[in-house]
Amino acid sequence: MKKLLTKKQQQKKDRRNQLIVGILLIALMLFSTLGYALGGKSTEDAKNKVDYKDITFTKTSGYWSFNYQGTTFNTLYNPTELQDIPVLTQSTLQSFSQKTLYFVGEFGESASEIARNLNPFVLRINNACLPNTNCTTDSPTKNISTDNIIVFQEPTENQQENIYQQEKAIFITASYTNQTKLADALLFKILGI
Repeated sequence: MKKLLTKKQQQKKDRRNQLIVGILLIALMLFSTLGYALGGKSTEDAKNKVDYKDITFTKTSGYWSFNYQGTTFNTLYNPTELQDIPVLTQSTLQSFSQKTLYFVGEFGESASEIARNLNPFVLRINNACLPNTNCTTDSPTKNISTDNIIVFQEPTENQQENIYQQEKAIFITASYTNQTKLADALLFKILGI
């Protein structure tokens, strides 16, 4: 049988129950906020940080930033995203050091990606044309055997996307949308990463 309570006793019991429920709700909100803040941050940090060959890549403002041999580089991709892209070139950073670098072909962000990262090392960067090609600009004609040239070209129907070297010229053969990805793969190869 249930004991009958006076109105005062019932109000006291209701107030105590409301206080307990209120304290539990406040504790639940605090712990869930704290858990989200700590859990969300570590997940976010994991997405924006990659360690590759003893180099830490950190993503900020859409670019992967990393320090290599005292110089800070910024790329759109990190090396783990580009491991499957073969880069068939023997060129190193020393190959471009204090020499003019020429760009040939239809390019956009991909040339900017290379220029932004190699600019501290090269003498200057210019556009150029290759001999025996229909060049639509007034750019100088350069020779692949004597000049540092990076050629951007779209693949033909049966040609795969790739990066290869012919004499001193490096050819990035890729669709316009993938050229930046291959440009970053080339940068990592040039840097020895």
